[in-house]
Amino acid sequence: MRDAATDENGQTGQHAPLRTHMTRREARALAEAQTRASAAAAVQQSNELAADVTNGFSAQAQNEVGVSPAGIPFAQPPVPVPEPVSDFDYTSGFPRVSSAAGSLPAVGASSASYPSEPLVTAAAKATPPTTAAAPASPEMPGPAVLPEVEPIHHRRRAQRSRMRRKSSQRRRGIIIITVVLVLIIVGAGGATWYIKRSLDAKGKDYEGQGSGQIEVSIPEGANGTNIAQILEESGVVASTRAFINACTDQEDACKSIQPGTYLMAKHMSAVSALARLVDDANRLDSQITLGPGLTKWQIKDQLVKKGGFSPEDVDAAFAAAPGLPEAAGGNVEGWLAPGSYLAMPGQSATEIVGKMVANNIQRLKASGLAPDKWQEFLTKASIVQREGSDLQKQDYAKIARVIENRLDVSKETMGFMNMDSTVLYGLGEKAKERKLPSKTEVADASNPYNTYKHKGLPPSPIGVVGEYAFKGTLKPAAGNWLYFTTVDLNTGETRFSSTHAEQDANVELLKQFCNAHSDLCQG
Repeated sequence: MRDAATDENGQTGQHAPLRTHMTRREARALAEAQTRASAAAAVQQSNELAADVTNGFSAQAQNEVGVSPAGIPFAQPPVPVPEPVSDFDYTSGFPRVSSAAGSLPAVGASSASYPSEPLVTAAAKATPPTTAAAPASPEMPGPAVLPEVEPIHHRRRAQRSRMRRKSSQRRRGIIIITVVLVLIIVGAGGATWYIKRSLDAKGKDYEGQGSGQIEVSIPEGANGTNIAQILEESGVVASTRAFINACTDQEDACKSIQPGTYLMAKHMSAVSALARLVDDANRLDSQITLGPGLTKWQIKDQLVKKGGFSPEDVDAAFAAAPGLPEAAGGNVEGWLAPGSYLAMPGQSATEIVGKMVANNIQRLKASGLAPDKWQEFLTKASIVQREGSDLQKQDYAKIARVIENRLDVSKETMGFMNMDSTVLYGLGEKAKERKLPSKTEVADASNPYNTYKHKGLPPSPIGVVGEYAFKGTLKPAAGNWLYFTTVDLNTGETRFSSTHAEQDANVELLKQFCNAHSDLCQG
């Protein structure tokens, strides 16, 4: 396309009005056509140059070198090169020619101002004119300069990039919203939990003594929390927390609750429920309690009075004694473990006694003692229990050492234990409440348990062994004591000595106490 169109006869005419803009498809088609035209022109120039070389002269050389009339060649001055086209007329669709360019050069002039590229850019302006002339090319207008069209794959890549950015922004927005919602939910849940915990810390509670009646059973081994749950499930207290709070305020009372069946009321305050549980008057079952130092005769009394068994049933139970080792010789004394036992409806005395024996064997096994040492150990421990006092728990291990020292026949006591507790036990049930034997009883050699007259250990244990005496006998204290005397039966104060003279002085202190408390000394 040119500003002035040339028809087939070479005549110049005006073009019809053109559109001010091309479509992208038209621009692309025009660019392809120009590229093909440029390629064809390049091929033509190549062919012409080859022909010039063959003839010995190139068209370029003829333009640059003149020949004188005499046939002598001379150099011609360079032909001025017009300013390249740099602007594009978007109104006509043709390049705008600078006025400085003048008319088109004649044939033979340098064609450097007419580049073969389809588009003339600013780079063409920057290229300086060369002295070497290119081969002459046919006169043709400069190509139209079109706006650069972005390749379609670039546009698609940009579109995908924008879509990815938008998608990423949406994802970030969703994540932020989700996190905010989660924080709101967690915060609300935390606030609810805190409020609920604050309310539960106090616990719902009823007021007063309640109403109606209900039987509640507390199993063995139940702790304060277990008891609270049982009471809440039974409708006695309003909440577990309320009863636990009451137990915290009255810890000793809570620990004294014994297993068994109790007569309770509905909708009681936690404090009222605790008070009723520690009152034996509210018990509906029978509880037998074996305290440290009790003899089998005292245990029999409890089974008869609290368990509702006949004396004959108890004697039969002692004789049967399920689980009793042969070393015991059929005697349950010392083999009944301390603790509380329930006499439930339908339960026999033999079953209860069997449980007492089983509990004792269990702790003997746990101690690590060999079974053939159990009888001897229980005999020593039962004497330690009767001679000592829970008022002076630290003395149990010392008394155990005295027994070990007295059994040594090389010592001053020559193997005699000289224990009042064994003499009293040998007197039988009639002396079960006494603390000291009389002089006559001490002199009575017919009593097999009289360790003043018989060397070594007595024939059997003499009572229930408590935990402190049990542990003290397992690990006797270190010392060379041979004697000890309890000088105050009220406080349990006991003095230990290594010589008979020291012992005599301690006995005098005991006599002084007995003179002031004759009821305690003679029983």
